[in-house]
Amino acid sequence: MKYVALSICLAITGVASGALSQAVDADHVITPERPSVSAMPLSTLLEDARARDIIGRYAPKVLNTGGPQARAMTLTDIRSFAPDNLPGDALTRIGSELAALPPTPAAVAAARAAADEVARARLDVAAPWITHPAAFVADFRGKPVALQFRRRLILSAKPATMPIRVSADNRFILYVNGLRVAAGPARGDLAHWRYEALDLAPYLKAGPNLITAQVWSDGKVAPVAQISTGHTGFMVKAEHDADAAIDTGPLWRVRLDRSRDAGSGMRQLIGEVGPTYYAAGAPEQIDAGAQIDGWTTGADAATDWQEPAPAITQSEKKRVLVPDALPQMRYATVPSGRVVRVDGISASAFPDGAAVVPAHSEARLLIDAQRVLAAYPTLIVSGGRGARITLTYAEALYDPVKRGDRGGPLRLADRARIDDGLALGLTDTLTADGRPGRRFAPFWWRAWRYVEIRVKTGDQPITLDRFETRETGYPFEQRGHFVSSDPQLNEIWRIGWMTGLFDAHETYQDSAYWEQLQYIGDTRIQALLSYDIGGDPKLAIQALDAFDHSRVVDGLPQSSWPISGSNPIPPFALLWIGMLHDYWMRQPDPTVLKRTLPGMRAVLDWFAPFVRNDGIVRASPGWLFVDWRDGLDGGRDRTGKAPDSCVISLLRLGALKEAADLEIAIGDPARGRQDAEQAAIAARGIQAQCWDAGRGLYADTPAKTSCSQHANALAVLYDVAPKAEQAGLLRRIIVPGHGIDAPAGMTGTTFYFSFYLARALDHAGLGDRYLGLLDAWRDLLKQHFTTWPENPDPSRSDSHAWSAHPTSGLLSYVAGIQPAASGFSKVRIAPQLGALEMVDAAMAHPAGLIRTRYRQGAAGLEAEIELPDGVSGTFVFGGRDWPLGSGKTRITAPR
Repeated sequence: MKYVALSICLAITGVASGALSQAVDADHVITPERPSVSAMPLSTLLEDARARDIIGRYAPKVLNTGGPQARAMTLTDIRSFAPDNLPGDALTRIGSELAALPPTPAAVAAARAAADEVARARLDVAAPWITHPAAFVADFRGKPVALQFRRRLILSAKPATMPIRVSADNRFILYVNGLRVAAGPARGDLAHWRYEALDLAPYLKAGPNLITAQVWSDGKVAPVAQISTGHTGFMVKAEHDADAAIDTGPLWRVRLDRSRDAGSGMRQLIGEVGPTYYAAGAPEQIDAGAQIDGWTTGADAATDWQEPAPAITQSEKKRVLVPDALPQMRYATVPSGRVVRVDGISASAFPDGAAVVPAHSEARLLIDAQRVLAAYPTLIVSGGRGARITLTYAEALYDPVKRGDRGGPLRLADRARIDDGLALGLTDTLTADGRPGRRFAPFWWRAWRYVEIRVKTGDQPITLDRFETRETGYPFEQRGHFVSSDPQLNEIWRIGWMTGLFDAHETYQDSAYWEQLQYIGDTRIQALLSYDIGGDPKLAIQALDAFDHSRVVDGLPQSSWPISGSNPIPPFALLWIGMLHDYWMRQPDPTVLKRTLPGMRAVLDWFAPFVRNDGIVRASPGWLFVDWRDGLDGGRDRTGKAPDSCVISLLRLGALKEAADLEIAIGDPARGRQDAEQAAIAARGIQAQCWDAGRGLYADTPAKTSCSQHANALAVLYDVAPKAEQAGLLRRIIVPGHGIDAPAGMTGTTFYFSFYLARALDHAGLGDRYLGLLDAWRDLLKQHFTTWPENPDPSRSDSHAWSAHPTSGLLSYVAGIQPAASGFSKVRIAPQLGALEMVDAAMAHPAGLIRTRYRQGAAGLEAEIELPDGVSGTFVFGGRDWPLGSGKTRITAPR
C-alpha cells in the first residue's frame, strides 16, 4: 500500500537536523520541549537538574511534593492548589528563568527519536492503524488533537452481516450514514486495549454508504484514567476477508478538526472552587467557525480531506488488542429539566424552546435537571456571530458567602435550593459563527444537576434554540427492588440505585464528576449493586480482571485501574481479595476467579515481608489508606514509617480467610490450608497485641493510643472477638439513635466504611440494629440529595457510589436475602424488619429473582418467598428455621 509522503522536520536550536526534510507546515514540526511552568509536569521538571535548582531556590517546599497526582501537576497548578508552597512572585521568577533555558540534551534526543518513529511508521494489515500527520506533533507535545475520518463504500446489495473491529487511541465516535452507531474504546491498559466488535449491516444499504469517525486524544490533559500509547490513531478491521474494503488504509480520508481544543480540568476547578482534586474529562473549547457541516453524511464542502498516514504502532508502548466484553453505553435522550433562574432575557420556553439574547448584551440561564446525571449535553444556537457561550456543570450550587477551611466556597446545604447560589464547576466554552442550527456538544460526557449557560453577544443577537440531554452509563436494567411501609427507606434504596447507575460506565467510577477512577474500595460495593439489583456481573468481572492487570509494580494491584500514573494503596489490595470472595458467593461461573488466583496469591506474598511473627502488619510502602478519618487515612507519610497497624492486620486476616475459601474450593487446597494457618496466627496476634482490656475494645495500633469502629467491627467480622462477646462489643461502639456515629473518644466510620460495620452487625446476630445505622442516610434526605455524597458536608463529591451500600444492605439485612453457599446455589433468608409493617423486595440471582413479601402485625409475620428453579435454602425468623424450595413458599410465624 502506498501512503502520502510525510514531511516531518526536527527543529532544534543549535543542533543539526540531519537528513530530515524541512517541513512546510508548522503543525508538522517536532521541536524539543522546553522547561515551562504551565506546560510541563513537575515530575519532568525535576528530572532536569537546572530546573530543579531554580525551583529549589525560590520554592523549596515544591521539591517535597509527593504523590503521583501531585507530581503530574504543572507549577501553575501547584500555585493554585497549594499557594503557600509556591507564592506568586516565586512562580514568576521561576517561569522567567526556566524560559531562558535551552532544551536539555535529553529533550533534543526525545525529539529526534519521535521524528525517527514517524519515519519508520508502517501499516500493519492485521491491525491497520491510521492517523493524520499533524497528530504526530500534537502527540509529541502532549497537546489535544481531534481528527475526522471517513470511508465511502458502494455496496451492490444490503449485506446480511458485516462484523468489524473498531478502536482508537484515545477515543472514537463511529457514524454510519450519519447515524451514531458506537463509541469507545472501553478503557483498559496497553496489554488489554479494547476494540469494539460491531455489526454494521443494520446501518448499511445498497448503493453508496459513508462510514465516518470522530477521533480525539487529549494528551497531557486527558482523564487520569486514560492510558495511552501517546500515539493518536484509528483502526477498523473487518472480521471477514470479503469485507476487507472497509479496513482502514489509503482509501480512507482524514482531516484535522480545528474546531475543538481542551484545557486543564484541574486548573479550571481550582480556579472555580479552590484547592481540590479533579481527574476526569478536560474542559473543551469549541469554535463554530472551524466546524464543517454534514461531514458524517458527505454533505460537507471541506477541501482538506487527505490520505491518512500510518499511525505509530511499533514504539515502546504497544497495544495488545482484546475484544470489549461490555455492551455499548447508554445514549438515551432524557428531559433536560427546567430553567430555575434567568438574568438578562426572557426564557420561558427554554430549554425545549427558543430564547433570544439581543446584540451587545449578556444573559445567564440556570437549568435544574432535578437530579444528578451523567450525560452528553448539546446546545443548539442560531446567529450570534462572535458570541461567547459557556456551559458550567455543577452537582450543587455554592454559597456566595460561606467558605471552608481551605478557603473555597461551600455548597448550599439544601441541594434543591436556588436563591443566589453560585454555579461553579467544570466549564466548556463555545464561540458562535452566525450560522443557523449550530450544535455545540463536548466530545466527552459531563456530570451535573445544574448547568448554567452564560452568553455574551457581539454585533448580532443569538437564538438559543434548545438544550438537549442524552444520558449515558452502563446499561443496567433494574431487576431487584425494595418497597416497604416506610417511604424514607424506599427513597434511600432508590437514591442508592441511582448513585450506582450514575457511577457505572465502561468501568466503575468513584465519582463520575470528579475523578472517574475505578478504585478497589469503591468498586467492591458497586459490584454488589450490580449483582443484587442489576443481575449483570459483566462490569464486575471487568473490574476483577482490571485490578489483576494492574499488578505492574511489585505484583501489588494499583488502588485504581486503569490509571495513567501509579497510586498503590496496599489495604485496597486486601479488599480486592474480598471482592473476589463476594463474586464467588454470588456467581456460579468461577472462570474469572481461576485466572486471578495467581494475583490473589501475589498480594498475600507482597505483604509477607511486612508481617511480624505474631501476624501484626508493619508499615509498608504505599498509601496506607483505610478510611477518610484522622489516623486511618494514611496521612502524608508514604515512606513506610507509620506505626504497626491493627486495622490493616485485621484486613489482612480477612483476606487470608477469604483466600483460604477460594483456594480450597477452586485453587490449591494446600495453599488454602497455609492461608488458614496464617489467619489463625494473625487472629491470635491481634487478640494479644490489639485488645485493650481497660477499654474493652480493640485498638488501632499495638500502642493502644486510639480506638475506632473500624478495628472493632473487623475484629467481629473476622472472629478475632470471641463469639459470645461480639454482640456486646458492637453495642459499645454504636450510639443508638445516632446512625453510624461512634461514642465520644472513638473514631467513627464514614459512609464508606460503615459497609463493614453493617456486615459485622449481621455477623454478630445484631441485624436488628441495621435500620438504626440508616439514620445517617435519613439525615441526607433532608438535604434533598439525588445521589449519595462522598462524605457529610463539607463534601467534595455529591455522587459517590461507596455511600450507596444501603441499597444492597436493605435487601441483604432487612429483607434478609443472602447466599448460603458459593455460586448462590443455596439461599438463607433471615429478615430483620424492625417496626416495618410491610416489605416487598427482590434480589437478582443468576437463575432469576428471589422474591420476598412480608406483612407484619401484632399476630406475627406472614411471609411469601419465591425462589428460582433449582435453588433451595432456609428461612429463619424468631429462632425457627423453615426449608425453602424452588417456587413459592408461604410461612406464618407467630410472635
